Amino acid sequence: MRRMMIAATACVLVAGLVATAEDVKPAAPVQPALPKAIQPKAVQPVQPLPIRPIAVTALKMAQLEEDFETVEAHRDVKKAHVKAAEVGVRVAEINLDRLSRLASSNAVAKEEVEKAKLDVDLAKAQVEIRMAELKESEVKVKHAKKRLDDAKLGGVRPPPIIRPVEPKAVDPLPQVRFAADEKEIAELKAKLAKMLVAVDKATADVKRTADLVKVAETELAKRKDIAMRGRVTADFIATAEAKVKEAKDAQEKATKERKMLEVEVAALQKKLKEIEK
Repeated sequence: MRRMMIAATACVLVAGLVATAEDVKPAAPVQPALPKAIQPKAVQPVQPLPIRPIAVTALKMAQLEEDFETVEAHRDVKKAHVKAAEVGVRVAEINLDRLSRLASSNAVAKEEVEKAKLDVDLAKAQVEIRMAELKESEVKVKHAKKRLDDAKLGGVRPPPIIRPVEPKAVDPLPQVRFAADEKEIAELKAKLAKMLVAVDKATADVKRTADLVKVAETELAKRKDIAMRGRVTADFIATAEAKVKEAKDAQEKATKERKMLEVEVAALQKKLKEIEK
C-alpha cells in the first residue's frame, strides 16, 4: 500500500513538471535596432564666377572709338535729314494755305489746291522715313557705346614682345611695323571717317538747298502767272525772286563746301595707302 502511494505521488510530480515545461514558452529573439535614415546634406547653390572684362589691344581700342564716333556722326546727319524734312512740310503747308486763299477768290484752279495737298502728304511721309532712319542710328550708337565701355573696363593689353629671329640667307627680312605707324594709321582712319561723315552731311545740304531752289522757282513761276492777270501788289514778284536768289546762293555754297571736303578725303586716303605699304 505504501509503495502504491509513493508511485502515485511520483506520477503526480512528473505530470506537474511536464505541464510547467509546456507553459513556459521560449523568449522571442531580440531584433537588432535599425539605423536611422541618413538625412541628405543641404546642397549649396553654385555661385557664378564673375566675368572679367577682356583687355584689348591699343589698335582695337582705337577702332572701337572710331566706330563710336562714326555712328554718332551718322546720327547727327540723320537728325539734319529730319529737320530738312520738317522744313519741307512747313513749306508745303504754307504753299497750300496760299493757294487755298487764292482759290477762294477764283484766282487759281482747284487742281492746284489738290496738288498742294498731295505735296503736304508727301512731305509728311518724308518726315516719317527720316525719323525711322534716325531711330536706326540711335540703336547703332547705343551698341557701339556699350562695346567701347566694355573695352575700357578691360583696359589696353600691352603689345607682345617680339623676339628677333635670325633670317635665312635666302629669305627677306621680316617687316615689323612700328607702334608709331600704327598710331598714325589709327589717327588717319579716325580723321578719314569724320571727313566722310562731313561729306555725307554736305551732300545732304546740297540736296536740301536744291529742293529749296525748286520750291522757290515754282513759287516764282506761280506768282508770275498770277501777275499776268494783274491781281498782285508791287512787291509780289520781287519777294519770290529774292527767295530764289537766296536759295541758289545757299546751294552754291553747299556745293563748294562738299568739293573741298572731297579733296581733303582724297588726300587722306592717298596718305593712308602710302603708310600701309
